[in-house]
Amino acid sequence: MALTPTTNLFPSPLYVSFYSSLPRSSREFPGWFLERYWDFLIFAPCACLIKKKKMNTCKHEGPSLNIPGGFEGPEKRFELDFRASTATPLEGLRSITREKWQEMLDLARCTILNTTSNDHFDAFVLSESSLFVYPHRILIKTCGTTTLLNCVNKMLDYANECNLSIEFVRYSRKNFLFPHEQKYPHTAWEDEVTYLKDIFGRGEGMVMGSQSDEKWYLYLADFSDSPGLPKVKPHQIKTIEIMMHNLEEDAAEQFIRKPETGDQDKHPAMKKILNEDAVTDEFNFTPCGYSMNALDEEAYHTVHVTPESHCSYASYETNARVRSYTKLITHVFDVFKPGTAQLALFTERSNLLRDSNTIEKETSPDFTIPGYDILFRVSKSLDANCDVVLLNYASHTFSNSPKSVKKLKQAHVHLENLS
Repeated sequence: MALTPTTNLFPSPLYVSFYSSLPRSSREFPGWFLERYWDFLIFAPCACLIKKKKMNTCKHEGPSLNIPGGFEGPEKRFELDFRASTATPLEGLRSITREKWQEMLDLARCTILNTTSNDHFDAFVLSESSLFVYPHRILIKTCGTTTLLNCVNKMLDYANECNLSIEFVRYSRKNFLFPHEQKYPHTAWEDEVTYLKDIFGRGEGMVMGSQSDEKWYLYLADFSDSPGLPKVKPHQIKTIEIMMHNLEEDAAEQFIRKPETGDQDKHPAMKKILNEDAVTDEFNFTPCGYSMNALDEEAYHTVHVTPESHCSYASYETNARVRSYTKLITHVFDVFKPGTAQLALFTERSNLLRDSNTIEKETSPDFTIPGYDILFRVSKSLDANCDVVLLNYASHTFSNSPKSVKKLKQAHVHLENLS
């Protein structure tokens, strides 16, 4: 169960700052807690004497606008793909117990809140984002100040238990809002890449994005040249991530928990994004915040929202086969109404379709979205038989707002193809 502070007992802005910077987990480590919040423990009694006033910690006009702290919404994302051997159990990694997954997640300082499964994979809603486990694949996303990469060696231990061999490694994230709050090995991109290379013995890191705006960091390690690994992928796999900031007030307020809302009540806005047959596992945090995993046959969808105005963020990701990415992106933007957004479309290509002249045609549909300008766009063919398309957006409303004028004057529109 997530922390549930009582606003009436702790009304001060200092408490709001304290709470918004907390990991969304009730399983805290006392030593870390005291180290980070020593100042708060000393000065909080004074703050509680401040005159009480009715306030909502997530509203734009609220005092949160003047609070320097905040929750780190942008997630770290790590994926491991494996190949099976004759000794691999039929369920593969799905044979690992929930208790063991929690043991792994303790290393990242997050907690399993709920689990949902279908015939293809298991989906875990975490106190900080999500974990997906397929027979031969692990995908984990964690936000806040979690130390996701501390889990990697434990993942490899579990893979060894299942007699699985590494096929592909992928780690990515966008730039942090509060990089100074991150813990090693997430203190710098160079630290993360070095940490991963020490584990896997190979791989390359890269940084994509405009020179003056949002960045996207990507590390890949390809083991497809290992003996016995099939050389042909029968079909391509696409993953789309949409990372959104500066949510409009009415969109953010949807994710402020109401008194009558239950922890796992369904959010009506998700119907605009998901197929009607998708099974959802949702969690409403107190006082605000939202996470959702959806299972749709072999495909997953995941949504995470931090609605506080001074650090508002929402993310959507899926590996579903999509007829129209433009339609999907439009629906996502309609729900969350971001002022700015970054989109990454990552493709693991079929070896049967390796004609370089078709890369842009296959991976880059029309990304033009009504009401939004594309500030940056790049398409790139990568090693490991992969391609990526990265775009940065800004809404017309946000572009014309006073808070964005200075930032957007520095931005450059890049329409590059680095295939």
